[in-house]
Amino acid sequence: MLAITRFHNFMSLYHGRYATALAKAMNTSVFAAKALDVGLSTGEISLDKLHLLLGCSRGQAIGAAFDLQEQGLARDIESTKNQNGEYFLVPIDARCESARLYRATLEQRAHDMGLYDVLEKALPGLQAIFREALNTLESKQIRR
Repeated sequence: MLAITRFHNFMSLYHGRYATALAKAMNTSVFAAKALDVGLSTGEISLDKLHLLLGCSRGQAIGAAFDLQEQGLARDIESTKNQNGEYFLVPIDARCESARLYRATLEQRAHDMGLYDVLEKALPGLQAIFREALNTLESKQIRR
């Protein structure tokens, strides 16, 4: 198996396991944990875009956002409405201790192992590779 394929497979499995562990640590559903991770990475995300990133229905994404709100991990959804009528998931970073500790540990370990700069430099190239591969896959018709 090629290195980039192994990396992709590992990251796919890792992301699922991370979401499950985060959900357990924060006492949320896996969809809510994934939504929280996306929200913490972006600062805020519209509910219209959230379901696309989570790969779930719009209803599941909205449910996840409201679960986070109910647990005090995200701002009140109604208060995030913008002029276009869009609602946003806005995590309250200070209340997401498990996610913060995890991210701090991850960053420190990458730095300690000397991987931080390497990953920082490689990320744009990896993103370009994955985008190009997806575009190619999406443009091909599947023949039976």
